Amino acid sequence: MTGAITSRMVTHPFTYRLRNAVRATGIEVVAWRMGGNMLSQHLDELLRRYQINCVLDVGARRGEYGLWLRGAGYKGRIVSFEPVRQNIAQLRATASRDPGWAVQPYALGAAEGKAQINVTNHTNFSSFRTPGKLASEIFAVESQIVSTEEVTIRRLADVFDDVTRELGEPRVYLKMDTQGFDLEVLRGAREKLHHVLALQSEMAVQPIYEDNPTFDQAWPEIASYGYSFSGMFPVTLDPRMRLVEFDCVAVRDDAAVRPD
Repeated sequence: MTGAITSRMVTHPFTYRLRNAVRATGIEVVAWRMGGNMLSQHLDELLRRYQINCVLDVGARRGEYGLWLRGAGYKGRIVSFEPVRQNIAQLRATASRDPGWAVQPYALGAAEGKAQINVTNHTNFSSFRTPGKLASEIFAVESQIVSTEEVTIRRLADVFDDVTRELGEPRVYLKMDTQGFDLEVLRGAREKLHHVLALQSEMAVQPIYEDNPTFDQAWPEIASYGYSFSGMFPVTLDPRMRLVEFDCVAVRDDAAVRPD
């Protein structure tokens, strides 16, 4: 959930409600540096070792992840993909102040086309999938669908050369936060995954969306594309302290670490 970006700390229902109450005043809470948790420390080292020069931020919402990266000191290119209309304007306004940050107003998936996306009360839960019972139990009205929109879906393999055209040698970190659609993004990227040296996918242990692939279903496919575990970082726990979702970071097996 991109909206859970207090540097991706483990998130409880009260945290969501507090953060969204603050948002109502026009303030967005964003971590200003890396070091706040294990994921941020891990990415600090990973981006440096692999000399990542482009982060593809898929499911960017309003730019929280990009702001986090900049606050952490990342100076490379950011390309944010976001299809929900009410998020795009704010995302563009945020990115417009940064010459190294581009916005693409569409979704990524396995096939090109159009599809209906469910827009939720708080748009960090918006998804092509339908929130299930667990979403209602944990996140209450925040995950309720308030409208649907027809959005464009592109394949990452088809747009990759265009969005990285300013880079002589793309060294890409692919961050995916698409609310149950990450595997579709990867399936549409296969021809270009040799440029994706590392990736981040939000994995479900207890799925909050209907028909959401769980970790045991998703990981074998990711591994089949030539990736190995680099780290696993909790995102959300249920009220009984059981893991709901975690961020999975993986590195490409044939990617060389660059010396400083």
